[in-house]
Amino acid sequence: MILGFSTQINGKSTDFVEKIWASIEDKYKIDNKYIFPEMYYECINKKLLKLVEAKPKIHTIREDPKDRWKVGMMIDFFINVRTKKMFRFAPVLPVVSTQKVEIIITQNCGFRKRQVWIDDVFAIYYEYGHRVIDKGLLELVQNDGFDTIEDFFAYFNEDFTGKIIHWTDLKY
Repeated sequence: MILGFSTQINGKSTDFVEKIWASIEDKYKIDNKYIFPEMYYECINKKLLKLVEAKPKIHTIREDPKDRWKVGMMIDFFINVRTKKMFRFAPVLPVVSTQKVEIIITQNCGFRKRQVWIDDVFAIYYEYGHRVIDKGLLELVQNDGFDTIEDFFAYFNEDFTGKIIHWTDLKY
Protein backbone atom coordinates (compact mmCIF):
# COMPACT_ATOMS: atom_id res chain seq x y z
CA MET A 1 0.00 0.00 0.00
CA ILE A 2 1.26 3.48 -0.81
CA LEU A 3 2.66 5.47 2.09
CA GLY A 4 3.28 9.08 1.11
CA PHE A 5 5.87 11.28 2.77
CA SER A 6 6.25 15.05 2.79
CA THR A 7 9.49 16.70 1.80
CA GLN A 8 8.53 19.84 3.74
CA ILE A 9 6.44 20.51 6.83
CA ASN A 10 5.67 24.06 7.91
CA GLY A 11 8.19 25.39 5.36
CA LYS A 12 11.06 23.29 6.73
CA SER A 13 12.72 20.42 4.85
CA THR A 14 11.92 17.06 6.47
CA ASP A 15 14.78 15.05 4.96
CA PHE A 16 12.44 12.05 5.31
CA VAL A 17 13.79 10.45 2.12
CA GLU A 18 17.35 10.49 3.47
CA LYS A 19 16.27 9.49 6.97
CA ILE A 20 14.30 6.51 5.67
CA TRP A 21 17.23 5.41 3.49
CA ALA A 22 19.44 5.65 6.58
CA SER A 23 17.02 3.31 8.40
CA ILE A 24 17.19 0.62 5.72
CA GLU A 25 20.73 0.88 4.35
CA ASP A 26 22.06 -1.97 6.51
CA LYS A 27 19.75 -4.33 4.60
CA TYR A 28 21.96 -3.64 1.58
CA LYS A 29 25.32 -4.52 3.11
CA ILE A 30 27.30 -7.51 1.88
CA ASP A 31 30.75 -8.02 3.41
CA ASN A 32 30.53 -4.50 4.85
CA LYS A 33 30.02 -2.96 1.39
CA TYR A 34 26.77 -1.37 0.30
CA ILE A 35 24.88 -2.96 -2.58
CA PHE A 36 21.96 -0.59 -3.21
CA PRO A 37 19.06 -1.21 -5.55
CA GLU A 38 18.94 0.96 -8.65
CA MET A 39 16.32 3.24 -7.11
CA TYR A 40 18.95 4.48 -4.61
CA TYR A 41 21.00 5.80 -7.50
CA GLU A 42 17.84 7.17 -9.13
CA CYS A 43 17.25 9.16 -5.95
CA ILE A 44 20.78 10.54 -6.16
CA ASN A 45 20.35 11.41 -9.84
CA LYS A 46 17.06 13.20 -9.10
CA LYS A 47 18.82 14.98 -6.22
CA LEU A 48 16.38 13.53 -3.70
CA LEU A 49 19.17 12.31 -1.44
CA LYS A 50 21.61 14.59 0.28
CA LEU A 51 23.99 14.07 3.15
CA VAL A 52 22.20 14.41 6.49
CA GLU A 53 23.53 13.72 9.94
CA ALA A 54 20.17 13.29 11.63
CA LYS A 55 18.90 10.09 13.16
CA PRO A 56 17.21 7.63 10.78
CA LYS A 57 13.42 7.67 10.43
CA ILE A 58 12.51 4.13 11.46
CA HIS A 59 8.72 4.40 11.63
CA THR A 60 5.85 6.71 10.79
CA ILE A 61 2.77 7.79 12.72
CA ARG A 62 -0.48 7.75 10.74
CA GLU A 63 -4.22 7.84 11.19
CA ASP A 64 -5.75 4.46 10.37
CA PRO A 65 -9.50 4.68 11.02
CA LYS A 66 -10.22 1.62 8.83
CA ASP A 67 -7.45 -0.47 10.44
CA ARG A 68 -5.76 -1.08 7.08
CA TRP A 69 -2.12 -1.14 8.21
CA LYS A 70 -1.29 -4.63 9.47
CA VAL A 71 1.83 -6.72 10.03
CA GLY A 72 3.11 -8.18 6.76
CA MET A 73 1.45 -5.58 4.53
CA MET A 74 3.91 -4.15 2.01
CA ILE A 75 4.89 -0.47 2.26
CA ASP A 76 5.42 1.50 -0.96
CA PHE A 77 7.44 4.59 0.03
CA PHE A 78 6.47 7.60 -2.15
CA ILE A 79 6.82 11.36 -2.29
CA ASN A 80 4.64 13.72 -4.35
CA VAL A 81 1.67 11.34 -4.10
CA ARG A 82 -1.20 12.01 -6.55
CA THR A 83 0.93 14.30 -8.72
CA LYS A 84 2.84 13.92 -11.99
CA LYS A 85 6.04 13.97 -9.91
CA MET A 86 5.00 10.94 -7.80
CA PHE A 87 8.14 8.94 -7.07
CA ARG A 88 8.92 5.70 -5.19
CA PHE A 89 12.07 6.54 -3.28
CA ALA A 90 12.77 3.31 -1.38
CA PRO A 91 12.33 -0.42 -1.86
CA VAL A 92 9.01 -2.00 -0.90
CA LEU A 93 9.27 -3.28 2.67
CA PRO A 94 6.88 -5.17 4.95
CA VAL A 95 5.21 -3.71 8.01
CA VAL A 96 7.09 -5.38 10.86
CA SER A 97 4.70 -4.22 13.60
CA THR A 98 2.17 -1.55 14.49
CA GLN A 99 1.37 0.15 17.76
CA LYS A 100 -1.59 2.25 18.77
CA VAL A 101 -0.64 5.86 19.50
CA GLU A 102 -2.74 8.63 21.00
CA ILE A 103 -1.79 12.25 21.60
CA ILE A 104 -3.99 14.14 24.03
CA ILE A 105 -3.71 17.90 24.51
CA THR A 106 -5.09 19.47 27.66
CA GLN A 107 -5.04 22.96 29.14
CA ASN A 108 -4.57 23.36 32.89
CA CYS A 109 -3.80 26.59 34.76
CA GLY A 110 -2.58 28.22 31.58
CA PHE A 111 -0.21 25.38 30.71
CA ARG A 112 -0.69 23.27 27.63
CA LYS A 113 0.09 19.64 28.35
CA ARG A 114 0.54 16.97 25.70
CA GLN A 115 0.34 13.33 26.63
CA VAL A 116 1.50 10.55 24.35
CA TRP A 117 0.04 7.10 24.93
CA ILE A 118 1.46 4.07 23.14
CA ASP A 119 -0.57 0.84 23.26
CA ASP A 120 -2.77 2.37 26.00
CA VAL A 121 0.21 2.87 28.32
CA PHE A 122 1.08 6.42 29.38
CA ALA A 123 4.48 6.60 27.84
CA ILE A 124 5.76 10.13 27.63
CA TYR A 125 4.72 13.71 28.01
CA TYR A 126 5.77 17.27 27.40
CA GLU A 127 4.37 20.26 29.21
CA TYR A 128 4.95 23.77 27.92
CA GLY A 129 5.99 26.22 30.58
CA HIS A 130 7.70 23.53 32.64
CA ARG A 131 9.73 21.99 29.81
CA VAL A 132 9.34 18.51 31.25
CA ILE A 133 11.01 16.22 28.75
CA ASP A 134 11.08 12.47 29.00
CA LYS A 135 13.98 10.78 27.18
CA GLY A 136 11.42 8.42 25.61
CA LEU A 137 9.65 11.34 23.96
CA LEU A 138 12.83 12.57 22.29
CA GLU A 139 13.51 9.02 21.08
CA LEU A 140 9.98 8.73 19.62
CA VAL A 141 10.21 12.16 17.96
CA GLN A 142 13.60 11.47 16.36
CA ASN A 143 12.64 7.93 15.33
CA ASP A 144 9.64 9.45 13.55
CA GLY A 145 11.97 11.75 11.61
CA PHE A 146 11.45 15.04 13.46
CA ASP A 147 14.51 16.97 14.58
CA THR A 148 12.96 18.49 17.71
CA ILE A 149 10.06 17.97 20.07
CA GLU A 150 8.77 21.39 19.04
CA ASP A 151 8.69 20.31 15.35
CA PHE A 152 6.82 17.14 16.31
CA PHE A 153 4.15 19.03 18.26
CA ALA A 154 3.88 21.73 15.59
CA TYR A 155 2.78 18.91 13.28
CA PHE A 156 0.72 16.96 15.85
CA ASN A 157 -0.93 20.11 17.21
CA GLU A 158 -4.31 18.63 18.16
CA ASP A 159 -5.67 15.43 19.67
CA PHE A 160 -4.66 12.49 17.51
CA THR A 161 -5.37 8.76 17.39
CA GLY A 162 -3.54 6.48 15.00
CA LYS A 163 -0.78 3.92 14.60
CA ILE A 164 2.97 3.78 14.64
CA ILE A 165 3.88 1.81 11.53
CA HIS A 166 7.24 0.08 11.97
CA TRP A 167 9.48 -1.22 9.18
CA THR A 168 12.25 -2.12 11.68
CA ASP A 169 12.19 -4.36 14.76
CA LEU A 170 11.90 -1.48 17.25
CA LYS A 171 8.85 -1.41 19.52
CA TYR A 172 8.08 0.92 22.42
